[in-house]
Amino acid sequence: MAKKLNIALFLFTLLAYVSPYISPARAWLTGFLSLTIPGLLLLHAFLLTYYIVQRKKWYMYSLVALALGYQYLLASFSVSNPANPTPETFSVLSYNVRVFNTYAYLQNENEPGKAMIDWLVSDTAHIKCLQEYYNNSRSAIFNTTAQLKSSGTYNTYIQPNLVNRIGAEFGLAIFSRYPVLQRGVIALPDSSHFGIYADLKIRQDTVRVYNVHLQSMSIDERNLSNFEGVKNNYPSVFQKLKQGFMGRAGQIDHLVTHLQASPYPVIVCGDFNDLPYSYTYFSMRRNLLNAFERAGNGLGFSYNGRLFFLRIDNQFYSKTLYAHQYQTIREVTYSDHFPVRAVYSFTKN
Repeated sequence: MAKKLNIALFLFTLLAYVSPYISPARAWLTGFLSLTIPGLLLLHAFLLTYYIVQRKKWYMYSLVALALGYQYLLASFSVSNPANPTPETFSVLSYNVRVFNTYAYLQNENEPGKAMIDWLVSDTAHIKCLQEYYNNSRSAIFNTTAQLKSSGTYNTYIQPNLVNRIGAEFGLAIFSRYPVLQRGVIALPDSSHFGIYADLKIRQDTVRVYNVHLQSMSIDERNLSNFEGVKNNYPSVFQKLKQGFMGRAGQIDHLVTHLQASPYPVIVCGDFNDLPYSYTYFSMRRNLLNAFERAGNGLGFSYNGRLFFLRIDNQFYSKTLYAHQYQTIREVTYSDHFPVRAVYSFTKN
């Protein structure tokens, strides 16, 4: 019986390992299979230890499963020795700012939004990529663009996907201390989601920086934080997960096609709204390196909410670049995401 159970678990694990390479747009079930990967890794680690202690031969199944899942372990946990910045390095910040908490239900006399903007103004990153960006030039608090530009000589590229009745902008933004040679919009299959890019001249080199915000699950996390919530809401949660997997699959395919045609090395920043075991993540990973995996430490969880164990904010970069440092800035708690910062150079110094 034990042998049959171990074989069944091993075969299911192999099926889960394959799922990030199959688009959920073609087979939506693969999106759900990929969610089981972290649990399977933990289970096999436990079984490996247990069977070795018990001196049972079944440990081989879990040993092989963990060996085959090595790439998923690398995507989950990182240990690196950060290199010190040099005059040739440049820093990139990526941050989902949740419209600076401008919505009434997020505000506390505007202090969280103002504090977030003040923090961004004080941050010294050479390049800042902001998702869910908000700017209202008529507001003393939320005239964000003017305030961020006041902190240094920043060239800006702001692309709204919505301008409301008072002229306030909602969208994506790139702030750069380097000259912008060219800029553009990437229209993704879902009309409400898009990406932007800017070609930046950094001394004698040029890099194309992408800023993207992929489709959200639109799930109220309170419905997933306890058994009763899951039981009462699982049909709608299931449907939203399915739609999210399929929507992001089309979006990431479009993004990958665009970045593959880039004439320059690329850095892709953004809120990917997907885990490091997903088709979304591995589509990027097959083409680029991940800054957390190469220069981060620990688990790198980037979501600031009840589902705290999510790493959905990323920076990917071309193999001709070198990542010196990567940090999830967990002390900055104004938004439902933590900012992530990486330091790069065009060559290893």
